[in-house]
Amino acid sequence: MSNLRLPPIHIHPILFFFIFLSIATGMLVELMVIFFIVLIHELGHYSCARYFNWRIRRIFLWVFGGVMETDEYGARPLKEEWLVTIAGPMQHIIIFIFLYVMEYTNLLPDSTIALAYHYNTFILIGNLLPIWPLDGGKLVQLCLDSFFSYQVSHQWMISISLVSIVGVSVLVYLLDWFSLSFCLLMIFFILENRLEWKQRYYKWWRFLWNRYSEVTYFPKVQILEVSTDIRLIDVFRLFKRDTFHQIKMYDKHGNIHLLTEKQCLHNYFENKNVHARMEQLITS
Repeated sequence: MSNLRLPPIHIHPILFFFIFLSIATGMLVELMVIFFIVLIHELGHYSCARYFNWRIRRIFLWVFGGVMETDEYGARPLKEEWLVTIAGPMQHIIIFIFLYVMEYTNLLPDSTIALAYHYNTFILIGNLLPIWPLDGGKLVQLCLDSFFSYQVSHQWMISISLVSIVGVSVLVYLLDWFSLSFCLLMIFFILENRLEWKQRYYKWWRFLWNRYSEVTYFPKVQILEVSTDIRLIDVFRLFKRDTFHQIKMYDKHGNIHLLTEKQCLHNYFENKNVHARMEQLITS
């Protein structure tokens, strides 16, 4: 029954200003339609995350969208993150079906249904853009995680996101769709990506700590062949998600040495060998 518990929902103070503004300008219906679409979208993420027993702090809603705040991203299996991420966009399909039923039962005004169709389509397409922290940006991150190391894929995701922000802004300007709301939204995305870039090392260290502190079974095994003079920290830069790593080295006599990622992480976190090179591990 705990999986059915509703999450704490927090509303950004600026949303109350927009509610007042929408009442004054006669656009309350439009704002409420957007609000409920965004809420249903985030509840889709939340329901799937609760199914996998994710730790969720809250759902945070503001005038342009919402976010399910959790520290589980990057720490869970890729399959789980794929399902939790796409659970949000899937809610828009359910909304389309609901609107279709409403259209033929005349339970809602035609103008409201047309408005809901428009905003549901717009939010679905916009949310799938490859921009962090939209679901499209998270899907890009997951795709990159499947092929590259965690550190490389995370940095590439932020770069792709920033390029996409510039590309979308230029396109909107050329199409003469530019507006104050769009400008504020792009500023929000730029600030979020700036924060993500500043936190990239923190998130990488959290990824490494989770690999060390938690007992997890990984379906794939990869052998990393490295030289003995490489630094331990540089070996960690090669670690991928959902993959168990074995480190293979040849000493100066041509002998083969194998170490597991747990042994390397133990030397780093437990023994405090933060500046160690691999040759020190095999000689000790």
